[in-house]
Amino acid sequence: MKVQPLTRDDIPACHKLWNETISAKHHVELATLEAKTFGHPNFLSDRSLTVWDGDSLVGFLAAKADPVGTLYLAPKLNRVLINSIAFRNAQVAHLMLQLLESLGSNLIVFGQDNGHFFPGVPEEWSELHSIFQERGYIADEQWASDLEHDLREFNPPSGSLEPLSAANIEFRRCTPDDVPQLDEFFAREFPGRWHYDTVTYKILQQIEPNDVFALWVDGTIEGFAYTQSSQTTKIPVAGCVWTPDLGENWGGLGPIGVSKRVRGMKLGGAVLAGALQSLKESGVQRCIIDWTSLVDFYGKYGFRVNRRYKSYRSREN
Repeated sequence: MKVQPLTRDDIPACHKLWNETISAKHHVELATLEAKTFGHPNFLSDRSLTVWDGDSLVGFLAAKADPVGTLYLAPKLNRVLINSIAFRNAQVAHLMLQLLESLGSNLIVFGQDNGHFFPGVPEEWSELHSIFQERGYIADEQWASDLEHDLREFNPPSGSLEPLSAANIEFRRCTPDDVPQLDEFFAREFPGRWHYDTVTYKILQQIEPNDVFALWVDGTIEGFAYTQSSQTTKIPVAGCVWTPDLGENWGGLGPIGVSKRVRGMKLGGAVLAGALQSLKESGVQRCIIDWTSLVDFYGKYGFRVNRRYKSYRSREN
């Protein structure tokens, strides 16, 4: 077997290997794989590799830098995140992980990167669970879940939309003119990842302000809902990367939040129900809420677990 650096030209072969070796629930589009690796600013070309048996690709591993301290407001860690991996057999997987570990890092984490595919190892990928356990990686105690609901069957819980009908309330999709207010809201209430993901990436980089719903109270933004759909989103993020499984009229919700000022006024549930109702009216069918432990909460809105993940991290040096 021959190990080589992962190059952009390898991505079609990596995509083929991925969809041949990973469960159909986790198949991805070729453009999505490229966007989340070579198209992402945190991609680490010097930590990403391929394994070949003659002319056949038998394994690849794509790694990313820790975004903490660059994208988000927190101390920077010497951490490498495994964005994606596929392999023909366990020997190849062990070889790739051994090489990654030998390059030096305080911590290696599977998934959870900015522009991620995986919150952790999928529940049904027993071989990869065993490989990480054999290598002494530490598993989180809790499972993270992707929840789904066919919005054709969605009905807002009784009374959930009533707060949005008040005279001082406005709830709608954003436009480019709303960006300054949104920026102020996130800087005030949700600095860090949600600010970056919603304002910097979704609106300023992807130019998709209509995917963001905002809640105005007395003329000031006090809440939001981040959505995606097949009609409006160019490159899916988070759980919406599973578009081959979600189907043609897919959609996604999350994160959502309201300001400290209006908490306790039932506006959080109204934002959630209002965004889902709008997605339903736009034609979204299978809708995903990814990487959450709030199974019971979202279950009240008709969402059920469709995928589960457990994250792994190496022991710190």
